[in-house]
Amino acid sequence: MRSGYGMFQQQSAKMRLTPQLRKAISILQLSTPELLEVVQQEMNENPVLEYAAANERSVGGPVPPRPNRKRDGDAPFDPLHHAASNEVSLERHLKEQLFFMKKAPQSVRRIVIFMIGNLDSNGYLVPSICEISDVMKVEREFVEQALTILQSFEPAGVGARNLRECLLLQVQSLTESFPLVATLIRHHLKDVADFRIHKLSQRLQASPQEIQAAVDVIKGLNPRPGAAFHIEAIHYLMPEVVIEKSGERLVVFTHQAALPRLSMNGYYERLVKEGKDTNEAARFLTGKLQSAMFFLRCLEQRRKTIFRVAQAIAEEQSDFFWKGTAYLKPMNLKHIASKLGMHESTVSRATAGKYAQTPWGIFELKHFFPSGLPQDCGDTASSERVKARLKEWIRSENPAKPYSDPKLAVLLQEEGIQISRRTVTKYREELGISSSLRRKRI
Repeated sequence: MRSGYGMFQQQSAKMRLTPQLRKAISILQLSTPELLEVVQQEMNENPVLEYAAANERSVGGPVPPRPNRKRDGDAPFDPLHHAASNEVSLERHLKEQLFFMKKAPQSVRRIVIFMIGNLDSNGYLVPSICEISDVMKVEREFVEQALTILQSFEPAGVGARNLRECLLLQVQSLTESFPLVATLIRHHLKDVADFRIHKLSQRLQASPQEIQAAVDVIKGLNPRPGAAFHIEAIHYLMPEVVIEKSGERLVVFTHQAALPRLSMNGYYERLVKEGKDTNEAARFLTGKLQSAMFFLRCLEQRRKTIFRVAQAIAEEQSDFFWKGTAYLKPMNLKHIASKLGMHESTVSRATAGKYAQTPWGIFELKHFFPSGLPQDCGDTASSERVKARLKEWIRSENPAKPYSDPKLAVLLQEEGIQISRRTVTKYREELGISSSLRRKRI
């Protein structure tokens, strides 16, 4: 039998995603801010879509009851608009202090302003004294005089050229005198960072208690004095659903602001139905109407999917909502998917980047799917429960003899939770708790 080339017909079954299905999937996995951007873009491109009036039929979830009705004409109250904001930059703060220094010569003031403009976000001076002297064509002594003025400003430590100088400036600004603290900063900062109390005690001929007190003072200093003035964009979390207690049951409803209430323009709908327009305009409006109807169906399907998933989470994690975060039990996406008759990937898309407002705060829906650790009784303990137990033990431990990670693992094992030392270390670091060596108090 010879091989060769030829054209043959063959039937085969393949799964293909239509453009409409792709769009529906992409809308489901969008977070709330991303969804609002897509909605705005769709409205800009499609004249048929518009925001619905209060009495119009629209796409949106169940709206929670509002006990206090506003009078007609009242502006909506947003408490975030009345929150105090920190818009004073580090540069402005330092220049205001320089303005009140009347005795400084104008030539030196000019150098101070140049230095202020060359501070990094942490308040450290970037160029050296020699570089400033060369750039501004001034004598070195004037630059050093300007640096002294800058380093006298608040916050203490600003204008330093390294961490050691920053900490020393802050120690000098304290009302009490700490000679041992200054010695540690100048010559033994690495040993302080490694918490070598006994080594420092032997080297400096001081008691461990005195070294401990000096280290506590150093820990109270700020290594980044300018960071408090760094203005960053504030990102607000907008919950998709609200899960709250109502009597003896849990109530789940869609957050009103999470999904804009949209509708189709009635004028364009009438034009298409009456057929009064030209064929070209009719085809254009028909296409836009179909696109708008499909987009609204996608939004409604997204809302229903997230709502159903949130309801299932509320049922499965009811102990969490009634008793607290320590009662979150292990759960996976497959369990909710089988309960709702959905695919696991659909539940994953419906929970990623979506948030729920609960009696204990705002949590991402992914938060309700913690991993579990086996117990002797055959059940499983969630990672959140283990972390809660770790915090309780560390909070009540003897500061002179803090629990080590192996000891914490033994304590958990005594409660029937099978856990390794490495997992304890991982959970402790996730909680932002230092090691037993650093927690020890002499």
